[in-house]
Amino acid sequence: MHSVCLTNNKGGVGKTTTAVNLAHGLVILLRHNNLPHRVLLVDTDSQAHATLLTTGRRDWDRSESLGEVLLSRPEHAGAVLQRLIVPSQWDADLHVIPGSPTLDGVNVRLTEDHGFAVRLRHALRSVADQYDWVVIDTMPSFSRLTTMAMVAATDIVIPVEMRFLETIGLQAIVEKIAEVRQTWEIPLRLTGVLPVKYDQRVNLERESLELYTAHSFYGPRLFTTPIPSNVAVSYAHDAYESIFVYDDRSNAARAYMTFIKELVQRIFSPGETD
Repeated sequence: MHSVCLTNNKGGVGKTTTAVNLAHGLVILLRHNNLPHRVLLVDTDSQAHATLLTTGRRDWDRSESLGEVLLSRPEHAGAVLQRLIVPSQWDADLHVIPGSPTLDGVNVRLTEDHGFAVRLRHALRSVADQYDWVVIDTMPSFSRLTTMAMVAATDIVIPVEMRFLETIGLQAIVEKIAEVRQTWEIPLRLTGVLPVKYDQRVNLERESLELYTAHSFYGPRLFTTPIPSNVAVSYAHDAYESIFVYDDRSNAARAYMTFIKELVQRIFSPGETD
């Protein structure tokens, strides 16, 4: 079971949009190629936007959502997780572990648990034979829940805008990934950096993309097709649909599918990046 965590400690960078469209796009792509394609989306963000978009609800209480899994006794967490999985509105092969606003309180309570980071990782083992992929959306911060999401992942994708202040913060995320890998001794891989909300008409954004492409560390990790700024994404959100359902011919839909194909190729045929 492959587990992909979308993370960035800044909000508003298209992380949740990428998470939900990655989850649905994986189902579509892998099904089309007759490959195992059952996907579980895990929402670890208290804003629960990924949950809202895929289920039409965000008013889940703690007993119905991820918080119940994380605060359960470790030996019961897997059974609790299985009980709380809900179908998405988007596809029969895409299921969701809902997030909720109660996760803020859960995040605080986890301070008392020195082994908190492995709780989600261990709980997901209970569904390893039911799902082929897990996609994890995270809070826009280096919270305990974000650490937990990273520990539960095999691969990390960082969505980032091609703007100066965004690029400064990227190094902190890379350092956090290295810290999590070392502390918890897991084979976590930074699989790629994804340019999002990209507007090629803006000189500074084009220049930033060129700098990333030429960079010795980020260049090999940069996905080749930026996700363009596209009004179809906003309309898809308003309709509670994925970009592939709302308009699969839009620039954003084509870019997201190209990204997903490249991600799958990197995961199945890893190169020298980590």
